[in-house]
Amino acid sequence: MYTRRPSSFWNILKWFVLSTLVGIVVGIVDAAFLKTLDAAIGWRNRFPLYFIGLPVFLYVIWLLARKAAPKAQDYSTDAVINKINSYRPVGVLSAVKSLVLSVLTMTVGGSAGKEAPCADAGAGIGSVLGRILRMSAEDQRKMMICGVSAGFAGVFGVPISGALFGLEVLWVGHIFYDVMFPAFIAGITAFQVTTWLGVDYIYHPMNFAPVFAEQFFLKVVLAGLFFGVVAIMFTEVLKFAKVLFRYISLRTSPFWRSFIGGAVLVAVGLAFSPLYLGLGMDGFNGILAGGELHSPFGFLIKSFTTAVTFAAGGVGGIVTPIFFVGAQSGAVLAPLLGTDTATMAALGLVAVLAGAANTPLSASIMAIELFGAEIAPYAAVACVISFLLSGRQSVYGSQRISFDKESLDNPAEPVSYDHADKARRMSGRKGLLLKTFKEMSKHLVPRFEDDEKK
Repeated sequence: MYTRRPSSFWNILKWFVLSTLVGIVVGIVDAAFLKTLDAAIGWRNRFPLYFIGLPVFLYVIWLLARKAAPKAQDYSTDAVINKINSYRPVGVLSAVKSLVLSVLTMTVGGSAGKEAPCADAGAGIGSVLGRILRMSAEDQRKMMICGVSAGFAGVFGVPISGALFGLEVLWVGHIFYDVMFPAFIAGITAFQVTTWLGVDYIYHPMNFAPVFAEQFFLKVVLAGLFFGVVAIMFTEVLKFAKVLFRYISLRTSPFWRSFIGGAVLVAVGLAFSPLYLGLGMDGFNGILAGGELHSPFGFLIKSFTTAVTFAAGGVGGIVTPIFFVGAQSGAVLAPLLGTDTATMAALGLVAVLAGAANTPLSASIMAIELFGAEIAPYAAVACVISFLLSGRQSVYGSQRISFDKESLDNPAEPVSYDHADKARRMSGRKGLLLKTFKEMSKHLVPRFEDDEKK
């Protein structure tokens, strides 16, 4: 027992130094990205119809993603999750592409989020540092996880839940406790660095302290069920749009896929509001601050524009659109349950994230960091119910799952996800139209089956 203490001490010291290094570098990158994005959005807002060029710009973004540094294709969070789970490195060019293409997508009006570029760049930074230091594959993997955690923590100003999100999103039903300490250090360090560099974060402390009464508890349970359905809907819309636009691309060309998708987004912006395009921070910040709901169908419109953006060639994160969808759906539900709109919007923001990304723990803690400790018990209930109801759905197709949410009687039984085998079976089917119809039909109604590898 005593002989192991020195080695444990040096191991803690080692990872404290390494994770601090990762947090510093990722924090600087986070700050640079966020300030660049804010400047780009501020510039484009001077043009009322900034989104009118989406049909062309989406194709340009797709060309840059595929043709510029074609070997660097790890610029999506899903690809990074797959790399980390398979102990493979992430290239620095992939991180650069993620940052640049995400800024372009959101600047021209594509509905995407800002968290993925920072998390993806964090994984790339951790991977590069691990290779420079000639670390083992296992330690390089830890460095990549630290980078992802630092990226999430720095982009939203949530050091604890952001770090935990980087751990929880990789593998449902399994927390990497051996990486928890360095992930927290990296997340806290990245947050401190971005704050020191002048990044401003938006918090909405809830000004209430209701008694946890039975009536309110039942309303939270009903809300959790509703948010779980919204999470399923959001995930299925993403998959449906991906299959539909892939069919369009194969039947015509990638240009027409991007052009049609961009034209649809332009039509939405003109017919409804540009609020549902771009980053969309105003779509939930206003509601959380006590503002009025722009449209009761806002969460459906945002789900649609996000799905079309990614299916048509856009690059970016998915968590910020989930925040929009969750907050707006909560605001719609609040009058029906007779509850405060801002409170229900806050619950929806974290609960839909828990269901769509399979991250109930980090989403619950995020509620505390964003909205205050008073919301903790309600957020935990809503997040867990949404997580359980969403089944095996996830916006991250490469996410591994070892916990069957539909078989709580035997939670230890692992759930197998062989994406490669499914891809081989799908590629062997004849008839492009028939195959596409079958794929789209499966996504019209939620089905708790394993997702096709993206």
